[in-house]
Amino acid sequence: MIYKKICSVVNPESDQAKDISRKISDQFSQCSWQIVDNFDFSNISAMDLVVAIGGDGTLLRAVSLSIKYDVPVLGINMGNVGFMTEIEGDNAILELEHYLENSVRVEERSLLEVDFQKDNKNLSYKALNDIVLARGSSVSMIETITEIDGIHLATYRGDGIVLSTSTGSTGYSLALGGPVIDPKSNDYYIKPIATHMSQFGGVIVSSDSSCEITVSSRKDAQISIDGFIEHELSSGDKIMVKISDTKAKFLRKNPPNHYWSTITEKLGIRKGNFSK
Repeated sequence: MIYKKICSVVNPESDQAKDISRKISDQFSQCSWQIVDNFDFSNISAMDLVVAIGGDGTLLRAVSLSIKYDVPVLGINMGNVGFMTEIEGDNAILELEHYLENSVRVEERSLLEVDFQKDNKNLSYKALNDIVLARGSSVSMIETITEIDGIHLATYRGDGIVLSTSTGSTGYSLALGGPVIDPKSNDYYIKPIATHMSQFGGVIVSSDSSCEITVSSRKDAQISIDGFIEHELSSGDKIMVKISDTKAKFLRKNPPNHYWSTITEKLGIRKGNFSK
């Protein structure tokens, strides 16, 4: 597919990202460009591709836009690591033409869907990375009573829990000692944060299963969806989580197995190629 209607989502705190965005739109002026450098998507019109220019945080916001239009995302990394981005910023001008005008692979990634009530309103969000239930400003522990398909799994007492997709397994979940999950997997991972069960490795939940979490806290608590959507929670609030029917889509040049060499390099595990 040749992409002609493009929306650039730019990290508003990066002058370098803004500069790259301007250069790209000038270089590929045959395309129709919409540029968003404030994360305000209220006046966006239809597109066939979203280009995220920044780090993984910018890409997560770009995904929230792309799934509304069912279009892929191409990530240009202007940050330090960029687990989910495809092109390094210095190479953007040279490499972008290949993605816009050639047949490249569209890779699908699972999303978590979360539903809960707040102020008598039903709220629903989708997360590419993770959903975090955590204590708020208080030092008091919270309890997260966790059920899978109606069966009690555990009552975690501590700072909270993380529910992570396979994509998000390289984020907060990994920092808590969780595994890196193959990005083709539709399963999700539940890991407690700083609890008396911290040595418990957590659980990987089948994509067919739903999870219900009841918050119990004497003080404030909160839910964070992909790190940029947050709501306060009250004791007794229930959160429903499952794998969404909607998929996030990304443009990829390399085959799926390239993921493992990329991820180990970015994690500093792979130092070079060795042969027998």
